[in-house]
Amino acid sequence: MTTSSPTVSVPPRLHPYPMIRRSAVLVLVLGMSILAVSVAFTYPFAYSIPLAGIVAGALAFTFFKEGYLYGRPTPLQSVAISVTLVLGVILLIGLFVFLPVYASRTFLLGMLLVIGIVFIPLGIASGPLMLLLAGLCILNALLGLWLQGVSLTFFAGIDGVLKIIFGILMLSARPVHPDTERGVRPSP
Repeated sequence: MTTSSPTVSVPPRLHPYPMIRRSAVLVLVLGMSILAVSVAFTYPFAYSIPLAGIVAGALAFTFFKEGYLYGRPTPLQSVAISVTLVLGVILLIGLFVFLPVYASRTFLLGMLLVIGIVFIPLGIASGPLMLLLAGLCILNALLGLWLQGVSLTFFAGIDGVLKIIFGILMLSARPVHPDTERGVRPSP
């Protein structure tokens, strides 16, 4: 006589990176705030605009998850999200401690660099588009730090536009179930 315990049915992951659309919202909010700061550099507290974008993006990522989630992330993806949060906090605190002139070119490019670095572990949960965006954002920030003669507005504008473009691309991700080719759920 065999006894079997009832199994709980877990809904299938509809996308290999179920966090992709949540990350898209985060990237879009950040992109819009960074594009806004590139226009408002004459404002003495322009650095607060990307900080507001970071907070708004993090809140959107946290609270608007149900409509933008294609299944449960894998354990590795969940760990990557936790690493992203911890790394982001550590790097931002370091930025504020080591670059106390918050409205300086170096501080603002450092903030763009930090955001790009934080996108690397988030790419594990959000997919190759996020990793490509991370690389492009890091390259853009490093070029901005290196090419002191080029306007900060140029580099901030590029960063904002990159984030908006990649956010739209990631937001347009469609569900893809591993057992189907068309992206529709198999019937039970």
